[in-house]
Amino acid sequence: MKNIYFLLVTILIAAGCMTSYTRRPYADNLSNLAYISEPSAIYNNYSAIDREALRKAIKNNLEYLESIDNDTEFNYGGRMVRAGDVARTQRTFLQVIDHTVSEEMLGIIMEYMFEWYQAPGTDGRGKVVFTGYYVPEIEGSLSPSEKYRYPLYRPPKDLKKDSPYYTRGQIDGLNVLEGKGFEIAWLADPVEAYFLHIQGSGTIKLPDGSMIGVHYSGNNGQPYISVGKFMMDKDLIRPKDGNVEGIKQYLRNNPDKLDDILYQNPRYIFFKLTNSPAKGSLQVPLTPGHSIATDPSLFPRGGLSFIKTTSPVVGSSGKIDDWMDIQRFVVNQDEGAAIKGAGRVDLFWGEGPDAGKGAGFMKEEGELFFLLQK
Repeated sequence: MKNIYFLLVTILIAAGCMTSYTRRPYADNLSNLAYISEPSAIYNNYSAIDREALRKAIKNNLEYLESIDNDTEFNYGGRMVRAGDVARTQRTFLQVIDHTVSEEMLGIIMEYMFEWYQAPGTDGRGKVVFTGYYVPEIEGSLSPSEKYRYPLYRPPKDLKKDSPYYTRGQIDGLNVLEGKGFEIAWLADPVEAYFLHIQGSGTIKLPDGSMIGVHYSGNNGQPYISVGKFMMDKDLIRPKDGNVEGIKQYLRNNPDKLDDILYQNPRYIFFKLTNSPAKGSLQVPLTPGHSIATDPSLFPRGGLSFIKTTSPVVGSSGKIDDWMDIQRFVVNQDEGAAIKGAGRVDLFWGEGPDAGKGAGFMKEEGELFFLLQK
């Protein structure tokens, strides 16, 4: 009875708080999200919600939304929505998941109280490619040695935002920054060092067994070039091996080609040492399985989202045992140089080797939606 009462009160409050608005085109006349008139056809498995993780992700996200100007606008399918209304959506959603216990009740609320918008995807019909990213654990040291020879750098003093700087080949190949005092740590494996740049943050396991974090602190202003695509174009790997694990295996089996391949990507990442948890571009902690990265020029930063895709189930052998369907509410909290366009989403898997196994194999099609309270 208590839950039924909550349902009725929530619907009445929502009806009284529905926001009036005018649909108008985005500045470039592109509407990157399409309004869905019958959201009930999208999702029918509410019992699968991980309430604890989702609650954590949304509360972290509200820190971002409440820290920016309330009048900051985000584009939802031609509807320009203020940050305050996006935050209101998520506070209401927290109340919904805290008080509803049946799929039927939640289904009624999600359709009646919220508007749903779908990403156009790569084909204009909603097909989105999902990959995974994680915080790797890498062997390293705070001082160089014969074993630890591959440096990580903090941002150099002459680095200027949005201005091209030295390329990866110049920094790692010609050592143009060596000995200038910008090194913060040294790693043992050049392949893992490269993929730390791709992930943007990681944990270094030091020789004494202690751990220290490294987080993104800037880039060299050069374009991102996919080495996986380069390798497939050169027939070095098959398309089915174009995931992180396949690329790593080829590089380790062909060390003589390592530099030529990695230097195809001129983009270079600079880091800082930290003990804080991994954060996305919104500067709030990421939540495993419930934080995503998308193209911020197309999709609303900090938006409550819903994804449908499949993910690998990796066994103790490090190989895929099975695939599982994912239907999950998430939050759009990050971005990445490789995550561009209306058909790309990166799902955060968490930290450490186990997260890396799953993220490394993930490259699956699916669908992406965004939600707003009416």
